This record gives sequence, structure tokens and C-alpha cells, in this order.
Amino acid sequence: MLKRDELPALPEADRIMVRPNPPVTTTIGGLEIPVIAQNQAHQGRIIAAGLKALDIMHDNGQEIGDEVLYGQFAGAWEEWDHVMKPGNDPECEHAEWSRHSPSTIRDDKSHYRCSGYICDACGALRLQEPLLIMNIGDVMANVDKAARARTGAVQIVRGETTDGKTCHFIRRRDEMTTSTASNGVAYVTA
Repeated sequence: MLKRDELPALPEADRIMVRPNPPVTTTIGGLEIPVIAQNQAHQGRIIAAGLKALDIMHDNGQEIGDEVLYGQFAGAWEEWDHVMKPGNDPECEHAEWSRHSPSTIRDDKSHYRCSGYICDACGALRLQEPLLIMNIGDVMANVDKAARARTGAVQIVRGETTDGKTCHFIRRRDEMTTSTASNGVAYVTA
């Protein structure tokens, strides 16, 4: 069992760790979807990344904490068993846990495949929740990067390699000085 901010492991190389969002439980019209008919969500939040994945993410304008879409069978499931809130007694060894609804442990609605527990002795709150470990290449789209592009915080820029081939890259607002060529294409120089 881990403390609140401790992860079960850190991803290596080009892998990332994603906390999946819960599946949709109601239709647009307000009807409840039975658990057996709910589709697993293919969207979640990046919570950790390996060193190579961090480099790839930086080059592509992604960040830890971004909401991403990924493939249906992407990644391997890992359980994250951690204490969400310490109890009244710092010396408690948390020997006895009572099972409770995950909604009593965490306020948000993301309780997909979660289990919640409360320590009988000190009142500490514990949550077991699923995580996905996947390759950074399994990310198909980034919701937060799109929002940053709309606000101008990042810009997709066309440039040229030394051998004359066209390449596109990401520039962040704090790295930008823009000049516009006669053809209307914005070239950014650092």
C-alpha cells in the first residue's frame, strides 16, 4: 500500500502511465446503461512517463496531466493501491480495513473498477484503482494539446530540414518569435 502521491512504479523508456476515465453510464436521453453493456472508456489522463516518452511528449507538445485518447487494447492494467488521506493516528499500522464505496474516498465521479476502504482504527482512506501502462505511440489524440493550440499556447509550424525536406514541429508560446513569409506561412525562430 502506497502513500497519496506515490505511484506503484515509474514507466520506463517510451512508456506512459494513464489513469483511465470511467465509462459512460447514461445515454444522452438520461437512460442508465447496464454495467454489462457499458463500453470501456478509451480516454484518460497521463500521470507519469518514462524518459524517452517525456522527450517525445515535449517534441509533440504534450505534458504530464494531459487528457488523451488511446486505442481499445492499448496498454497493460496495473492496480494502484494507495492511501488517499492519512488517519488521525500517524503511528497506526492500518491492520483492519472496512470496505466502503469509492465515492466516500474520492469526491470526483471516476470510480471505474475502484475499491474503497476506511481504516477502522484511525480513519485513513484507502483507494485501489486501475492504471494503464502503455507506449506513448498508443496515444491517438490529445484533448489538452488541442485546447492549447486553440488558445495559441502552442503552434504547429512548418519548417525545413537541412536537406530541404518539409517537417512540422511544435513551438510553445514562451519559445516563439514569429515572422511571416510572403506566402503567408508562419515560420517560428527560437
